[in-house]
Amino acid sequence: MTTNAKSQGRFWRRIVIFTLPFAVPFLLLTGCMIYIGESMPLAWVVAHQQAGEVLYRPRYGNRDLQFKTLSVNLRQPEVLALGSSRILQFRAGFLTERPDAFYNAAAPAWTLNQLDALVAGIEPGNEPDILILAVDSPWFNEAYLGDVFPPTTSDFAHIFQVNRSLAQDFIAGDRFTREGFDPMAYLTRTEPGSGGLALGMRAIRDGHGFRSDGSEQYGDFLIGGWLYQPTERERHLDWLRKGEEMYVYGDVPSEVRLVQFEELVQTITERGIDLILYAPPYTTQLWDEMVTDGQHDYVQAALDRVAHIAADYDVPFYDLSRAADIGAGDEEFFDGWHGSELVTLRVWLRIVQGEPELLGPYADADKLRAIIAAADNTWDVFGMADEFRDRQ
Repeated sequence: MTTNAKSQGRFWRRIVIFTLPFAVPFLLLTGCMIYIGESMPLAWVVAHQQAGEVLYRPRYGNRDLQFKTLSVNLRQPEVLALGSSRILQFRAGFLTERPDAFYNAAAPAWTLNQLDALVAGIEPGNEPDILILAVDSPWFNEAYLGDVFPPTTSDFAHIFQVNRSLAQDFIAGDRFTREGFDPMAYLTRTEPGSGGLALGMRAIRDGHGFRSDGSEQYGDFLIGGWLYQPTERERHLDWLRKGEEMYVYGDVPSEVRLVQFEELVQTITERGIDLILYAPPYTTQLWDEMVTDGQHDYVQAALDRVAHIAADYDVPFYDLSRAADIGAGDEEFFDGWHGSELVTLRVWLRIVQGEPELLGPYADADKLRAIIAAADNTWDVFGMADEFRDRQ
């Protein structure tokens, strides 16, 4: 062996010895985060959810657009629900005759731009037969900014983001637990609501995340106890009166956003998809105050324009904005504009009754009415295990 070769060998041995103390913890942490679902490649998560009921929600990063688009393309559902978090209580069980045909592609805080991106991401040949699109009035208010989504990232890059964020929180003193939570659940990947499989730290700790049908389980309210419904309803009323968050003031709807919405409707219908539009309900108190306070006149004006666009494209539109009009009480809302599972089921019944030919093969109105009549928990009609139900 030459002197040069010996020198190179010593150099690489030193590099290995120097980096080993850093590489081993990094690899162990990465393997752990992948195992519990926090850094798991999205295709693996989708495969887990297709194989059975799995709750998914990581603590770090927002990859909802990538996750939902991938799920739609792999599942190829016949009936697809799309919108913001306001329709995340829409369950596969709502389709009493064909629950397997459904997927909920909604996600928190989505605006028209995100909806455009998801629809564009549905690959040719993977289109649903029916798309149920929930319309939010703030889409048509330029003063409403919505949440800013992080840029698309790869599974590999996400690993480093998670490891860095986890280390920062640990150094800051976060112990990743809550009252009544057993940290061993991270190792067993146990979902605290049903006792089933959970992937991602929020799903494991709080029982919060996307179910296998794409709908969301609100563990922040129902399991983790981080949020309380009466407090959140009051908070939304306060935002309304101050013109904050999703209740920013406005006189007339944005023409730019209305054109964008019409182009979305056109794109969907031109792809041969049967489109159904509806406006989800607000609490009655909030809706009545919003339409009479003189500060939010754009809301009804925007819905009127949506109705005209729907008529132009021969698309049904159901304006179900006021909770009392569908038989729902304000106490059945998580806040001012997120209805419970039972509220959303009442919305679905109205739509099924209005579209019997299109939706009859998927949902039976008489069965839906019977389920509504028998429901004893507005938050959990189709959902979590009886052991959780008994704790309420």
